[in-house]
Amino acid sequence: MEKVNYISHLNTVFETFHNDERIRQGHITLYLAFFQLWNRKFFIDTLTINRELIMEHAKIKSKTTYHNHLRDLDAWGYLTYYPSYHPSRGSKIKMIRACIEIDTTTGTQEVQILANCVPKPSQNLVTSIKHKTNENLNKQPKVIFNESEVALFFKKNNWPEIEARKFYVFIKSKKLKTDNWQMMPKIFAKNNFKLKEPKKISPISGYVNGMRQKRNEN
Repeated sequence: MEKVNYISHLNTVFETFHNDERIRQGHITLYLAFFQLWNRKFFIDTLTINRELIMEHAKIKSKTTYHNHLRDLDAWGYLTYYPSYHPSRGSKIKMIRACIEIDTTTGTQEVQILANCVPKPSQNLVTSIKHKTNENLNKQPKVIFNESEVALFFKKNNWPEIEARKFYVFIKSKKLKTDNWQMMPKIFAKNNFKLKEPKKISPISGYVNGMRQKRNEN
């Protein structure tokens, strides 16, 4: 009987589920029901399954849904299904081990079918962190409007056309970034169309001003 790392196996399976667009909620609950049985049987090679019990644990009420999800998991390589067409003999499944197991005595490793194993704690994760950082930078808001859109927005609000041109030139020169650019001309109009950059306010400025006001009152 081969060893199975409980946490590494589930982490890998969950990560694979996340990246697999075919997976639905029923597939996950059914797999976990099988995994629970597999764990209780000390990760034996082949499991004989009780369909009614598995359906109850997986919260699946339809036999058709059960068989469809089971065949999907088999076809997609998450387990191997051995159906039994005999009424008194239960069907069998073989769970596929998700991670690579290393034999410390011989130095050999067994390659499992499911890839995308969770990195070991000692692995260098700098590359993946940089990749995520670049993704976050690429998601920064951008100015997504042009001069004609600005003119149309000013016209709908009955604001002077010349102010629309001034506003667009000002925003373009400052290279300000925003997803909700319509709020900016509204502030512009409330300030009598005076072009000013937004003031940076400290998060504690309100608290400090309040303390000063109370001190003056005292």
